[in-house]
Amino acid sequence: MSTISPENSVRPIHDVDGDEPAFDADDDFVDNEMAASIVVAVEAAADGSEGSRTRKPFEVTGDQRFRQEPNSFTDEYGNLKAVNFVIRHPCAIFSFLIALCLVLSFLLNALVFRTAKNGNPFTTPTNEFALNDHRSIQYDSLRLARDEIENERRVVSKEGQAVLKQSELADIAYWVFESETPNGLFGSPESIQAMKDAYDIFYQDSGFKTYCQLDYRAPLANNSSERECSKPLTPLLMYYPSSWDEGKASAVIEALKVSENVDLFNNLALCVIRGLYCELVPNITFQDQVWAAQLGGMISNITSTWDMSGSLVSNITQVTELASYLIQVDIFKGLVDFGFDKGFSSENPVSQYSRGIVFWGGPLEDRVSGSEAAEKDADDSDGEKRKEFIKSNYLSDMNNQANSGTHRTINSYYFMTAIIGDTILAIVTQDALLAIFSFIFVFFWIRINTQSWFLAFVGLFEIFFSIPVAWFIFTVIFQIKYFATLNSLAIFVVAAIGADDIFIFMDAYKQSQYHPELLGDLSTRMSWVYRRTGVAMAITSATTCAAFLCTLITPLTSIQSFGIFAAVVIFIDYVLVMSLFCTAVVIYHQRFESTAKYGCCCPCGVQSPTPTEKARFALEANGDTDLKRDRVSEFFRNRVAKFVQVPFHRLVFGVIFVSWMGVALWQALKLEPTKENEQFLNENHPLQKSITILNEQFETANDDLGLKVYYAWGLEEVSRDGVNRLLDPENFGKPNYVKNFDFNQQCQSDLLAFCDDLKTNPKYKELIKRREGLGAVYCFVEELAAYNIKGNLSDCEYVKKGAFKNETWQVDPASLSAIIPNFLTQKTCFDEEGIETIGSRYSTEIGWDGYSLRYAAIAAESDVLSPFGQVAESVTRKEYDQFVQIASEVDEIISTSCGGNVIMTDLDEKFVFMNNQRIYVQSALQSSLLGVAIAFFVLLLSTRVFHLALFASFSIVCVLISVVAVMVMLGWYLGSIESILIAIIAGFSVDYVVHLAHAYEIAKGDTYERITEAFGDLGISVFNGMITSVVASLPLFFCQLQFFAKFGKVLAMEYLESNEKILKVDTFNVRNVDYTAERAIIEIKTLRR
Repeated sequence: MSTISPENSVRPIHDVDGDEPAFDADDDFVDNEMAASIVVAVEAAADGSEGSRTRKPFEVTGDQRFRQEPNSFTDEYGNLKAVNFVIRHPCAIFSFLIALCLVLSFLLNALVFRTAKNGNPFTTPTNEFALNDHRSIQYDSLRLARDEIENERRVVSKEGQAVLKQSELADIAYWVFESETPNGLFGSPESIQAMKDAYDIFYQDSGFKTYCQLDYRAPLANNSSERECSKPLTPLLMYYPSSWDEGKASAVIEALKVSENVDLFNNLALCVIRGLYCELVPNITFQDQVWAAQLGGMISNITSTWDMSGSLVSNITQVTELASYLIQVDIFKGLVDFGFDKGFSSENPVSQYSRGIVFWGGPLEDRVSGSEAAEKDADDSDGEKRKEFIKSNYLSDMNNQANSGTHRTINSYYFMTAIIGDTILAIVTQDALLAIFSFIFVFFWIRINTQSWFLAFVGLFEIFFSIPVAWFIFTVIFQIKYFATLNSLAIFVVAAIGADDIFIFMDAYKQSQYHPELLGDLSTRMSWVYRRTGVAMAITSATTCAAFLCTLITPLTSIQSFGIFAAVVIFIDYVLVMSLFCTAVVIYHQRFESTAKYGCCCPCGVQSPTPTEKARFALEANGDTDLKRDRVSEFFRNRVAKFVQVPFHRLVFGVIFVSWMGVALWQALKLEPTKENEQFLNENHPLQKSITILNEQFETANDDLGLKVYYAWGLEEVSRDGVNRLLDPENFGKPNYVKNFDFNQQCQSDLLAFCDDLKTNPKYKELIKRREGLGAVYCFVEELAAYNIKGNLSDCEYVKKGAFKNETWQVDPASLSAIIPNFLTQKTCFDEEGIETIGSRYSTEIGWDGYSLRYAAIAAESDVLSPFGQVAESVTRKEYDQFVQIASEVDEIISTSCGGNVIMTDLDEKFVFMNNQRIYVQSALQSSLLGVAIAFFVLLLSTRVFHLALFASFSIVCVLISVVAVMVMLGWYLGSIESILIAIIAGFSVDYVVHLAHAYEIAKGDTYERITEAFGDLGISVFNGMITSVVASLPLFFCQLQFFAKFGKVLAMEYLESNEKILKVDTFNVRNVDYTAERAIIEIKTLRR
């Protein structure tokens, strides 16, 4: 490919004899004077002298221009036919394009927004995983089977049953406290009373009883028909008891101070106090039994008065000391461990943090359960009433309690499900308002650089409407139904890249006034602008789109959706710049450029003489003297370009660059996967502080809900045939069942033995949550066994002590259809409230479809993992591997008796998210490297200069390394947010480097002149693009949502790094002056042939 671009002249080069053109009509066009200039430059480069270029005034106009054979794209003068059409009908085309954008936006609203579920066009970000990973397969195998069976079972187990008023947990108010003194929260009466003030907001108000969860466990008081509110879950219950016996408390403390006594009591308590698993405790002496029974009785007597109905205990130190010892007692630790932090112990009876929960009940009136839709509507109605009641009666006092100046010794934080939605909405709204500043700045910066309000409005219009037009194509044309919330970032992407394209186009238009050969008429001038910018922006848009499409290699649908949508947005932005903005520039040239009017297309008249004619007259009047350009262009042409041409400057810059890249590579290699929960909000936001304290300062307590891990038999792996979540987000596949699954007597016995092992095996003590000394296991078989013998579950001691094991308890498989329906309606013995049914408690474990038992499952709660929040991959994987080991061991036994292999999974997506965290890391590396590779090949194909493509690609790699290094320096870890950002950095990094590389490739002269030309022509465009991108990203720094805050920082870092690497590309090109000179000589010889 020639270094002389076709857009640089309208006249053909003749050979040295001047008798025939060196090119046919379809070949490149160059100026004879330009060819001579290149020869002079080449010869100067060869002998070491400094070449010079001359430019004569414009001489060829009108019909004197060289004519050629027209083709499908150009006329007889070499001008683009499309440009000619735009120049003849600018107002009509402009109006049509504006109308088209508005019509497509209207259709988008009618076809997508108005038909979206609940008016939300975004896909709910749930069930996000790699469809073919075995963890997601096992997850959906159980989840889909449960959902399919549950619809049938609802009719049998729940529909038509009475639900008592405020008997179910409908919401919680969570209080988190932080001490401001070294004595901790329970070290002074002032701090304890300050915490109690938070609960008094509710419990001292009579209206709270209308909305609280009522206590149906305790019998009604004499002459009372109203039940009391359930007590809050807080350690303050023990500090405000109805009575306090210091003597008994002292005796218990003294007994538990001896570690041997604690171990002995823990070994005996299950048998002596609960009457369970006595066969597991050999050699129990009568004396030990009596001692354990007496100690247990004293503790039970003390804890029975913990109800927060009395005054503060005078000896608070004794209360705190007792709590520090009870935490060591397995069957009583659940009474105290919830409200003290993980540093609290008998050796350190100081808790800097505490927490508590206030329970809210539903339904608000007695209700007979009906269809799922009817229940949801009733729950939604209750929820709205509850929220309005809280906002009207309590929210002001809650905010006052949480005010840092309210209490001297503590900080209080709260969150509540009913109002957290409003809190998040307020945060999102605030962050969205910050985004408006970005667009305002982009608008005014375009106005400053174009010096036209008209072009600024059109530029902002095309940037903004790139989103709805791309959305219409994405959803309506491509039929992609998965629209991820991540796609909202595209508005910031197009704001940055769209402004860059506008500056490139407009600066090329301005630069054209300094080329006399282009000023014959507007068609010649705009054809040159269109060719010059069209090719450059096509290359950058193609590489950017390709970089975003690299996200398709990830199996995560939300990232795939974002990549495709961002690529479509970039393409539409390119089309609108080359059509709508180009048309606007023609209108601007004809009507507004020489005036200060705002105006519109009509009735303003066409200017005469035109700005193009004025520019030609100025060049003719100026003669051989170069016209002075704008200050920024002159700075890049005369300062920056000259700077990189000085060998010493290149040496200094090279040393600095190599030093930085050495440090950057060293830091980038230190990037590690996250080891803690990822923050959703700014670390100083009260909601985030409370979440951080809960995640980091408390061990998992007995009252905390652990992650339920299921072991299910009777299921095969889900079928993924025809699944494509981009096109159908709700289709995850079809559940499959084991045809020969048999819930026979041996299967039942093996399942019960598995339950007992999970409850009592010491090796699972650190894996499975303990409640009252036993593993927290959901085993429907033990209640089914008791029901099979007794015909009901009224004797819960019979169930809990396993007395049924002394009889023939197994259910005849032929009798299941007669037993199971009534069994599902029984009240479970393991619900403290006494209202939960078997069907509700074991909704996942019992695979009864109304006719047969399709599968059976056992569940255990993790002692480390929680269904709420996310933890580091390493933490989850450690727990996951242990649960997998259990599955492999037990499956050898149960699969033989029950049939089918075990399905082991959770239903809160923790195990699949663990795999997602690994995918984020892989995708970040793969997508970024693939993006760089694509950029290299696009550059190589477009420039056909290997070293230019190589240096530009190397610059992009350096940007990636530098941005990752800064992430490490900022203390970031590789979480889901950082991984997504790294994966899309390549999409942002290519623009400036590719623009400069292309400008250098089409420039004329030796290497020094080409660098000067490239900086002079594109320096201002790149500078303006950098300013708009960086400044527009600054408001994101202040977003509360961490994804947007980090996105803004990465965007700013990336564009700053990209501009710094531009100097590096040209430094490399300067070092290849001999190569460039030799190449130019060969091309001139080719022209002369």
